[in-house]
Amino acid sequence: MKNSPKIYNYARVSSVKQLKGVGLETQQQRSVLERLSHEHNLPIHTENYVDEGLSAYHGKHKEGALGGVLEKIDDGTISSGSILVVFSLDRLSRETVNIAMEQLLSIINKGVRVYTHIDDTLFDVHSRNITADLILSLLTMQRANEESRTKSIRIKAAAKQALKKWKDTGEPQGALGRAPLWIDQPTNSLNKNADGVKAAVELFLQGESTLKVKQYLDNNYPYYRTRKTQIKSAKTWDFSVLNQLWEKHSLYGEKRLSIDGLEYKLPNYYPALIDKATFKALQAIRKKKKGRASSKGNIHFLKGLLRCGECGASMVFVDKGGRRKSYVCSLSLKGEQQHARELFNAEMLELVVLSLCKDQYALKQTELTSNDGQRENLELEIEQEQQELDDLLKSYRTKARASILTLIEEKEDRLEYLKEKLEDDDSGIPDEFFELLRNEMYTDEIRLDFTHPKRKEFANIVSSIISEVKLFRTTEDSLFSKTGKVNCIRVRIRFKDGLMRELKAKPFAYVKANDRELLRISFEYVYDVPVKEVSRNPDLIPDLINELHNVDLLNKLYPSKGKHQWAKKLLEPIEVDSQVLDLMPLPSKIDRKSVLEFLKDPYKSGIKRRDICFNSKSKLPV
Repeated sequence: MKNSPKIYNYARVSSVKQLKGVGLETQQQRSVLERLSHEHNLPIHTENYVDEGLSAYHGKHKEGALGGVLEKIDDGTISSGSILVVFSLDRLSRETVNIAMEQLLSIINKGVRVYTHIDDTLFDVHSRNITADLILSLLTMQRANEESRTKSIRIKAAAKQALKKWKDTGEPQGALGRAPLWIDQPTNSLNKNADGVKAAVELFLQGESTLKVKQYLDNNYPYYRTRKTQIKSAKTWDFSVLNQLWEKHSLYGEKRLSIDGLEYKLPNYYPALIDKATFKALQAIRKKKKGRASSKGNIHFLKGLLRCGECGASMVFVDKGGRRKSYVCSLSLKGEQQHARELFNAEMLELVVLSLCKDQYALKQTELTSNDGQRENLELEIEQEQQELDDLLKSYRTKARASILTLIEEKEDRLEYLKEKLEDDDSGIPDEFFELLRNEMYTDEIRLDFTHPKRKEFANIVSSIISEVKLFRTTEDSLFSKTGKVNCIRVRIRFKDGLMRELKAKPFAYVKANDRELLRISFEYVYDVPVKEVSRNPDLIPDLINELHNVDLLNKLYPSKGKHQWAKKLLEPIEVDSQVLDLMPLPSKIDRKSVLEFLKDPYKSGIKRRDICFNSKSKLPV
């Protein structure tokens, strides 16, 4: 299947802190991506292309993520019609201006547009203003290149002078860079963080994970900020910094730096925290841990969509082998959030999400494959005819000639015909849509094989219809568990058209029927009913629960340290009841203007009402 156009984000950051999203560039671009997605009706690609510490001025950026982006544009993986978003053109390239301009032209000439956030400019080869935009960009790149060159010369000269002074005096020099977090820069002595770093090294040598080390340090060695910054920071240790500790030669006092491509080693530059033999042992431990199997080749079609319901952070994929594949909050994994580290089974989530969005998926798939773009062509022709009609009306107001009036009447007749044809095209739903609804999408083969090529199609379409999937885990009272409590999973899907669907598992029960013990599954399914509803399956959730049970995933809706042994247990038949939760959902933004607009056109959002359905044999929702 040919890749459909998407919005791709490229950022170049200079430090670990920026890579975490602290940098203004990475924070602000998310809102820009969402706005562009809405304006151009394009999905946002799930992967962010980020180069850490690669200088565009030196051209080294081509070795990193941007080099991969350029290759994907060349081979068509990033298709024509896509948009590459950068903070500014100097993020894209600071090589000699003629080479940089050639690179920009090579991108847009392949049909991929480039959007610069800083000046809100979209470089599109088909734009009427492309010549003026390119001239302005040429001037911008020239200025940025010159500023960077001047700054680079000044920094290198200062570094060379400082290096000479260090050799003469043996005293640390500020121009040679910042001191590590356990060294006080003005006095070049160990600071309050040194004991914590030394404890971290000892724990790493004992084989502890970075997360365990961070948790231990947070509880026993408060972190002290060593630099003044406007960024708010908790007194906790940074996971990424600890994870890179094994490569810091400054631990045994040696400073390493590069000036003009030459590497320098400055022994005994800092006071040593550990000896060199201990540092080599630390590196050996790290290299052993780096030999773990990778998940390269796996296609996680929910990647980039899943969010932690507790803190809003992204969810990351964890593969512990076999069927033990899960998603976990990225911040709790690093110990940077105060909530528990909770695992959500990947197979269960994929089956639930695909089932709840199957109708939207089928509509999108039908739109991509049916009529060979006939609807798009009709809409384009109507737009062109309308523009020509507007031009004729302007001419008639200037010169009221009979010949112009005749042309106006002909245009109006043509427009009426095209609009009727478009309505006829909307009136019927292709048979392919209902066929897709009937057929099984998530087969056992696809579910168990994370490298299956069909998963790529899932990823493309799911990311084009869904904004985010939030995951929650709540604890509720239970009469049928040893602890009297049961964990219940809740999955909330937000679609790009504004619709919301949420499945909430409620406490299960064991019931007797004809001398047999049956499993009763309770749930609440809340969903927005669109104004133009195509189809609704009353057995959607019962079918999903039965399918989860058939593949032994039903217990994943109720995660526990043990495992509910339900594979051979029979399910009690589910009887679904439903009721209206909200007849006229108000807009999310409540102010005078939004309420007046809502009252004027209550269904403008496309949502008619919000309903809930549940197992009628269970207690009714409050």
